[in-house]
Amino acid sequence: MDDADVFALAALAQEGLGPGRLARLRAAFGSLASASRAAAAGRNPPDGVPDDAFARLTQLDLVGARGRLEEARAAGVTVVGWEHPAYPAPLRVIPRPPQLLFVQGTLPPVLAQPVHRVRTAAIVGTRRPTGRGKELAHELAASLAQLSVCVVSGLALGIDAAAHEGALAAGGRTVAVLGGGHGHLHPPAHRGLADRMLAAGGAVISEHLPDVRPDRHHFPHRNRIVSGLARLVVVVEAGLRSGTASTVDHALEQDRQVFACPGRPGDPSVAGTLRFLSEGAHVVADLEDVLMHFRDGAAAAPPHPPDAILEALAPVDEATLDDLGRALNEGAATLLARLTALELSGAVVRTAAGRYRLAAEIRRRYHVGAAASVPERKRS
Repeated sequence: MDDADVFALAALAQEGLGPGRLARLRAAFGSLASASRAAAAGRNPPDGVPDDAFARLTQLDLVGARGRLEEARAAGVTVVGWEHPAYPAPLRVIPRPPQLLFVQGTLPPVLAQPVHRVRTAAIVGTRRPTGRGKELAHELAASLAQLSVCVVSGLALGIDAAAHEGALAAGGRTVAVLGGGHGHLHPPAHRGLADRMLAAGGAVISEHLPDVRPDRHHFPHRNRIVSGLARLVVVVEAGLRSGTASTVDHALEQDRQVFACPGRPGDPSVAGTLRFLSEGAHVVADLEDVLMHFRDGAAAAPPHPPDAILEALAPVDEATLDDLGRALNEGAATLLARLTALELSGAVVRTAAGRYRLAAEIRRRYHVGAAASVPERKRS
């Protein structure tokens, strides 16, 4: 068992030493072992690590940590620490990266690629989807798998399960991230699904030891790994109070692209997705809106910022479809689909004359007055 993993597990057991602070300590001292020696020598901690938390590095139970890691390994779980060659490259660049991953199955080789090239997509959403939502998640995952894209989700009921099933149906690999340990897989009804994922060459991963029970406080932290493993995140259906919001928040913090599928206004199952669209998520008017990012030669970066329409409308009273098309260098059909989604979400208003303007609440966010014309964007 790697000593670096032992130090990591022992440090994580100490109050005030979470993944974010351990990442700072590793960056400052080169390793957690070196950080522990520095604390014992009375050196000062790096910025962002309190003195009392730094001092706890001198109190690590290394023997106990080594024993717990050996137990995990004996239970059939692979320990993938920061220094392990299989540690996923996209996670190395996120805030608060997990210091240890406990893995069943095989981490797909695509996870060795940096985030701008990694062929992974996260599909997330409500545990209580509509039939159409489950169908869409399944179809999108299957289409991604056919492009050799690994689908990442959380093994939960609803949209997560539909996404995993879609990837498997197309012969693809899929990865689930748990909110507890492997010994308490949640929900238990998805044990068969997890086994089929493993048999297909996928993985079930957690940052918790196998004997840790799932807890509601774990899931928001779990979601940062779901989004962190992916190049982009797609929200299929989510209510206003959906836990999916934390995945979206993490994705934005990690500089991942966020996509959302519009639905019928007034339908509570899509109230959250409509809000994400109003705040700048890419609209999924067609599956190709997501698939195009994984076609051969496709760039990882979007052609323009996700809130480009809102930015273009911010300095003007109103604009026509043609005005916006010239400003954004975008075709009418694609632009109309995006405008329709923004209109459904309440971010954009279409006037009786067929012109478009920002809703009052959105305009207030930009703190701008009216201007004469839509600003032209440079053609790339």
